[in-house]
Amino acid sequence: MDKKEVILDALRELFKEGKAGTASVSDIAKKAGIAKGLMYYYFRSKEEVMDALVFREYEGIIVACNELVEKSGLGAIDKLALLLKSYRGSYVDESLDEYLHMPQNAAIHQKSLAQILSSLSKVVTRIVEQGIAEGTFTCGWYAEIIMSVLTFLLDPGIFPWNEEEYLVRLKALADMSEKWLGAPEGSFDFLYGRVSI
Repeated sequence: MDKKEVILDALRELFKEGKAGTASVSDIAKKAGIAKGLMYYYFRSKEEVMDALVFREYEGIIVACNELVEKSGLGAIDKLALLLKSYRGSYVDESLDEYLHMPQNAAIHQKSLAQILSSLSKVVTRIVEQGIAEGTFTCGWYAEIIMSVLTFLLDPGIFPWNEEEYLVRLKALADMSEKWLGAPEGSFDFLYGRVSI
């Protein structure tokens, strides 16, 4: 197995054990079963290992969501609903998620949100292009707008909205998305749970 992956797996295990926050480079190397010096061949610091692990975890989720959507054969609106449902239902290790939402880890959390935004926006852009070709949407728009709301404004670790506040924002996002795209009224109700795929 690739040593880089072994190191990332070791850090993931330390997360599961609740030790990742306090683990040193030596601890990660020991868990990986490699010499500390070899760690520095692959990563310059613990932060770099952490960045790589977060990237790997979220990239895996995004690739899986994209494959599901591409294989679905659905129309554009149903693909968007499926993408959102699949992304929301994806599993991120609870200890990693908790770590990312700690105030002292704001920088790595910000990087993870940017990665999600950038990767999912590409998927959403392809779906929107499909919708225009189908005649479901009358114009294109910037996928980053909806993904910014979903990944940042609706992140419970950043904004602790109560259920009602959260729902208000999802309804506003649905309404704006329909207007921007020229989509039929109510077609984005899936954003707040009124349509199931």
